[in-house]
Amino acid sequence: MLVQMGLDDTVLSASPVHQRLARVVLASSDVIEWKPGYGTGDASHDDRFGIVRVGGDRGGVFLSSVLIAYLDVLENAARMGTSISEDSWRTLLWAPTALFDHVLRRPQLGMTVVTPGPGTEYLPHERVQAGQRLYLALMQAVRFAVSGVVRAQDDRPLVEDCVTLATACLRAATVALAFACDVRNDPPLPIMETAEHRYLWQMISEVRAAVPRARFDQFASALRRLNDIYTASPLLVSGG
Repeated sequence: MLVQMGLDDTVLSASPVHQRLARVVLASSDVIEWKPGYGTGDASHDDRFGIVRVGGDRGGVFLSSVLIAYLDVLENAARMGTSISEDSWRTLLWAPTALFDHVLRRPQLGMTVVTPGPGTEYLPHERVQAGQRLYLALMQAVRFAVSGVVRAQDDRPLVEDCVTLATACLRAATVALAFACDVRNDPPLPIMETAEHRYLWQMISEVRAAVPRARFDQFASALRRLNDIYTASPLLVSGG
């Protein structure tokens, strides 16, 4: 349904007007079945990062939340600019394409990446919130992919596809945190350690056993890079 409405990863390379419209449509419960006020998680963390929790169509909520998080980052980057490198920007924007390729079982056709301009506004609070929300959404995507590795152990092509997706989303999550911290003249901001992050370390032995060595090494390297950011920053711990 999202693809038929033009609300898949291709919206991330659309015009700003189209992106703003897509953001409004994706956040409407007329498109994805959801109910507001789904009470889990830490309310103080939700307030800090502007998180809205909902329940309903889990797949639709999951995919639309990833797109909404990306659209918020793109809008902030367009208005404020960013010092994130072009290669890192490509890494960030590859993950949603990899996610939709995986979910739709479509061939990997590549993507169009539009790097943000210099920007003219200074929106540090919005920058931090947008980057952190995208990080949280991507960590949920990593958990989804790693769960697929464990569930599909007898299907080698699917296992490799899942670990490739997990690696792409881990790399993008690291860039999302860098984006959240890309605010000049401000002290380091707390990073939220999530249940998803702890889950990855709990499952790492099963991932190692399930996938070829080269794929596992890529996954483990991406996880270590994320850990490097964790160890260099103050942490908030989330149980939800």
